Amino acid sequence: MSVKDYSYDIPDHPIEYIKVDPMTIKFDPRAQRNLNKARAQAIAEKLVPTALGTPILSQREDGLYAVDGMHRVYACQLILSGKVSISEVVRKAVRTITCEVHSGLSMANEASLFIIKNKESSKVGANDEFRIGVLAGHPLFVDTSAVLDKHQLKVGSRTVNGLRGIKGILGIVIEYGPESLDQALTIAEDAWGRTPDTWDSVILGGIATVMSKHSGVVKPKDLAERLKRQGNPVEFRHKIHNLATNGNTRADGTKGRLKAAHIAVASAWNGSRRINRLPIPNIFE
Repeated sequence: MSVKDYSYDIPDHPIEYIKVDPMTIKFDPRAQRNLNKARAQAIAEKLVPTALGTPILSQREDGLYAVDGMHRVYACQLILSGKVSISEVVRKAVRTITCEVHSGLSMANEASLFIIKNKESSKVGANDEFRIGVLAGHPLFVDTSAVLDKHQLKVGSRTVNGLRGIKGILGIVIEYGPESLDQALTIAEDAWGRTPDTWDSVILGGIATVMSKHSGVVKPKDLAERLKRQGNPVEFRHKIHNLATNGNTRADGTKGRLKAAHIAVASAWNGSRRINRLPIPNIFE
């Protein structure tokens, strides 16, 4: 099964650094996080113009839109509109600000630019990244969202229809494709029903890994039944944790947990089988 290229590539395009009147800059939450006006107010009240940095803008047909630095831009707008009590020196200093202006970007390109810039400083949360990517039409997030919609799952809540750990879910799609995520969700639901713990991203990652590597041997319905025999998903996740930490004797990073999930799912399939057994990887390789 071929997997799409879900990289955040942005095509070559014109970039220039120019002075811009902050009052002319617009905002579009589809390509970035939501505006927190209280945060912008706090920035405005203590703004140091020389520490403003360089907001990143996108030149669209109908004007300039903030891609990164939205709160700093909005803080300048609050100052210039007289909504913040601040010195005249600061007010004059932000009448025009230096911005990095990108031209010729699509909405998906803008979202990619925002995510790339913020990944460098770890400022954007996984749920925000997902929401922005979906609204902007980035293929990774759109494909993932389509699978979650099919299974009537929403990101960010701990309910029978809520899925947390979206970063791990995106990892499945990047590594194996949206079809593998779809299949893993179906197998998990067949095994444990719709519970908040059914949608554990580590367990789903283990299922997706096994199915991707051994689709010619492993039958989804049979695997679901064998997983069900392992206990509920909380108990199964505990088994994965013990494998990953070697009985709490070592730390378990994300890769370690995914390797352990692979082992746990493969072992569940093997059970007492004498034929069609799966190889068990060495977690400490």
